[in-house]
Amino acid sequence: MKTATFRNLVTCAVVAFTTFLPESEIFAAESTDPTKRPRVALVLSGGGALGFAHIGVLKVLEELRVPVDCIVGTSMGALVGGSYAAGVSANEMERIITESDIGSLFDDEPSRSEIPQNLKQDDYRPLFDFTLGFNKGELQLPTGASAGYKFELFLKKMIGTGASVANLNFSELPIPYRAIATNLETGEMKVFDQGELSQVMRASMSLPAVVNPTKIGNSVYVDGGLVNNLPVDIGRELCGEVLIAVNLGTKPKPKEEIQNSIDVALQSIVLLTEQNVKQSLEKLTGEDILIEPDLKEYNSSSFSNQEEIIERGVIAARKQTARLAALAVSTDTYQHWLAGRQFKEFPSLTITEITAATSGEVNTKAVSRDITTKPGQEFDRDNLGKDIVEMYGRGDFSYIGYSVIPDEESATIVIDAEAKPWGPGYLKFGFGAATDFTSPTQLNLAMSYRRTWVNSLGAEWRTDAQIGYNSFLRTEFMQPLQVRDGAFVTPYLAAQRHFIQYYDEDIRLGDFRVQRLLAGVDIGITGSIGELKIGPYVGQIKGTPDFGAITSFLPELDNDRTALLFTGIIDQLDRLVFPRSGYQASVEILNAEDKPYTGDDFSRAQATLAGAVSFGKNTVLVRAEWGKEISGHDENIPVYEAFILGGPRRLSGLYLDQLTGTQYDLETLTYYRQYASLPSQLGRGLYIGFSAESGRINDELMKDPWDRVYAGSIFWGADTILGALHIGYGYSSLEQDTWYLVIGPHF
Repeated sequence: MKTATFRNLVTCAVVAFTTFLPESEIFAAESTDPTKRPRVALVLSGGGALGFAHIGVLKVLEELRVPVDCIVGTSMGALVGGSYAAGVSANEMERIITESDIGSLFDDEPSRSEIPQNLKQDDYRPLFDFTLGFNKGELQLPTGASAGYKFELFLKKMIGTGASVANLNFSELPIPYRAIATNLETGEMKVFDQGELSQVMRASMSLPAVVNPTKIGNSVYVDGGLVNNLPVDIGRELCGEVLIAVNLGTKPKPKEEIQNSIDVALQSIVLLTEQNVKQSLEKLTGEDILIEPDLKEYNSSSFSNQEEIIERGVIAARKQTARLAALAVSTDTYQHWLAGRQFKEFPSLTITEITAATSGEVNTKAVSRDITTKPGQEFDRDNLGKDIVEMYGRGDFSYIGYSVIPDEESATIVIDAEAKPWGPGYLKFGFGAATDFTSPTQLNLAMSYRRTWVNSLGAEWRTDAQIGYNSFLRTEFMQPLQVRDGAFVTPYLAAQRHFIQYYDEDIRLGDFRVQRLLAGVDIGITGSIGELKIGPYVGQIKGTPDFGAITSFLPELDNDRTALLFTGIIDQLDRLVFPRSGYQASVEILNAEDKPYTGDDFSRAQATLAGAVSFGKNTVLVRAEWGKEISGHDENIPVYEAFILGGPRRLSGLYLDQLTGTQYDLETLTYYRQYASLPSQLGRGLYIGFSAESGRINDELMKDPWDRVYAGSIFWGADTILGALHIGYGYSSLEQDTWYLVIGPHF
């Protein structure tokens, strides 16, 4: 017998038994006249992470057998109060909260492994980690706040499908409930007595500039703490002959602790809420009980201190044991109260259909195709959450959630996907640099423009440009063969310019400037795991030497090319720079013919394999590369198709791109430790580490071509919103050493 079924049978038996008891015995308090037990309203204030203390208070109320007749909450108080009103016990709530990374729920980004490969490719370029809208010739800014969709999914999971239905009457919950929010347009207080419970809880704690405002009906709502952070008056009105008010007493931060935009937003809310809390405290009477946990060591963003904050709530409530005991009932009576509460819990519903609704230019079929969750007995709420996270990772939506529309014992789920108001055109900028303070510094300015949903199948037009040491302009049109089935065809045009450096040992001789004009078409398949594509292209390639005084004696290259290029990549690293887990594999095979040259085809292949594993804050990254001219005619491969080594973690200690050849291999082991974290608005972390490297390449200008070279480095790094930053020192067995500075990815 299933656990849920067994629990329901027991509940029905208990309720059937209690039906024959007088109401005074079910709800009587342990007092001289039990029929006169006052009705108790629990009022829970907002306070961000400090709201975990409410769970501690609830635990003590359960220990003392104090029934609660109604609950009113604001912000985090609305979350805890709404969950308890829906039937989630204090102990169950504590278990869920402490097993969850609550802070991560405000980070919209899914794990990198769930992001489509066409978006991951931005990581390989020096692009900043934020996106602007660009539509009708105007720049548009994103909201800069969390969409809150992960948080809402978390709430739905906690309260269950039965309590997640739309248009729920909050007076019919196991404990009558009200939530406070602020109307963003009028500034007026909104007391929610019905609606979709998880959505209302999110609206009540939509902190400005932290969580996007919540649209309900025709109005938009933000955190209720702005107007009534401790809603004593609403609790009194709802049922409160006696109020148990829990005030978290959030205090403003000193200026030295205000370090980022979230701190500023939270400080602004604290300043506003303290004013209305004072007014609420004045409305308490001598019969009411005020509980104020000592939380001065924590703040509203202390989401990693759940257990300590919950315990502070326990301590504060126990200080009021004598007064709370006056509201307690006998063990039998409390069990009857619990049974009545459990009887009112909403049973799970059978999901018979899953549909979708979208806004903007996004095709509804695209959402439907991404839903792998099946209705009926196979319905899996956790799997639906994963589907929604992956859909959000495609980059089309500002919010994705779902509503449960009940129909007696069954229900339909409607996916609500709101297109980004700053789309469907997106613009990114960036800056990259690499220097060893000796060879030419590599500076690049980068830009990328994407226009999504060009047609109903989800076609995308993309243009990438870069100016600097490596310059290029590429425009392509990716046309899916069906609505997001993964298969695509992509015609493209590209112009490129880059340099091939030449060294005699450690003496720089000069370089070749290579210019390419290419036109081609690829067919392939793509997804979040990776991408495979193959296609022909034609082009014109010119090479101009620059070797000082002898330049005039060297020929320029001017070749026409026809070629077939195959590329494949599996990218499951959690981050491209400073990954902590995952793996990556890639392969590229080029078969080409350049004329005039030798008249023969040439082929080259290149492959990489990398994997990362972490132990606490320590990470080991292993990477191997291999490249070879595979047609058997090394002399046929043009200079501009040569493989390149030299630079940080590519034989550290050598100059950038110092070695070139038609065959190479490289093995690297890198260790780094994250010794500090950055605020989420600035990046991820700060690192220190070292690398050990081994490689070889058949560079004819080396003293001993194809001899193995050993190298190593020590470095400091930062993973920031503006890109990765490396500063390090390298040494090689060629008795070369160098310092280097790198901004952006470098492989």
